[in-house]
Amino acid sequence: MNLSRCENGHFYDKEKYPTCPHCAGGSAADDSLTTVFTEGDVTESVSAQPIQSMPTASVSPIASMPEADLPVADLPVAGFGADEPTMELDNAMDTPTVSLNMPSNAPEAYDDDDDHTVGFFDDEFFSEPASDSANKAPVASAPAKPQVNKVSTPCVGWLVALGGAHIGTDFRLKVGKNFIGRSPQMDVALTEDKSVSRERHAIVVYEPKEHLYLVQPGDASTLVYRNEQVVLSPVQLNAYDVIAVGDVNLLFIPLCNKEFNWNTILEEMKNKAQK
Repeated sequence: MNLSRCENGHFYDKEKYPTCPHCAGGSAADDSLTTVFTEGDVTESVSAQPIQSMPTASVSPIASMPEADLPVADLPVAGFGADEPTMELDNAMDTPTVSLNMPSNAPEAYDDDDDHTVGFFDDEFFSEPASDSANKAPVASAPAKPQVNKVSTPCVGWLVALGGAHIGTDFRLKVGKNFIGRSPQMDVALTEDKSVSRERHAIVVYEPKEHLYLVQPGDASTLVYRNEQVVLSPVQLNAYDVIAVGDVNLLFIPLCNKEFNWNTILEEMKNKAQK
C-alpha cells in the first residue's frame, strides 16, 4: 500500500488508484472510509451518530439577602449584654440560699381542745392527753414536770356487753349524756355490731346533783329496751339493769350514789387544802 496525498488534501492508495479518486468524482470514487496509518498502529475511524444534547434548565439566580447595617462584631448575643462583666466561678457559686423554715413568730396550729364545752367537773378534772405532753420539749430554764394522767370527767359507771361481737367489753360512762351507737365517735361505740344504729341508738344519762341514772331513746328510728320493756321516754336506771340496743345486751353498773360520789370527794379535798 502506497498512501499518498493529493493537492486538495485527500489521502488515497496510489497503488490502487493512479489519481485521487475524490478529486476525479467519477466511478473511481470509493465510498469506503479513509484509513489512516501511523507507525506500527492502525486507527479505524467509525462514523457515529451525534449525541443529542440535553436541554439545559434555566435556573433563576438566588436573590441575595440584604446586608445588615451593623457589623457582625456589633450584633447582640441572646442572653448576654455586650458590656456585662464576666462573673468569676467562685462568685457564681456563692448564691444566697432560701430558707424554707417557718419564722419563729409563726402562729401555732389551732388546737380545738381549747374550745370545748365546760362540763360539770371541768374545774377539777380536765383533759391533757399524754401524747401532746410527750411531744412538747421541756423548757431549758425549768425542770420537766412529771406526767400526770387526767381525764375530762370522772368515771361514774360502766356498761358491759353481754353478747354480740363486743361480749365481755366494758364501756366507761361519764357525767352527762353518753351516746350509744356503731360510729367510732359515739361514747359507747359498738363498732362491730351491724344491728346497732350508727348514730345515737340510745342515750344513758348521769345527773350529778341528784346522782340519777337515766336511759332514753336516741335520734334513730330503732328502739331501745330496759329489762325487755321498750323505752319511749327517759326511764331511771338501777344497778344491774339490762339495756338492749339491737342484738346487744348491756349490763348497767353504777358507781355514784349517796354513799359515794365525786361531789363528796372534791369537797373533802378542798377542806384539806384550806387547813
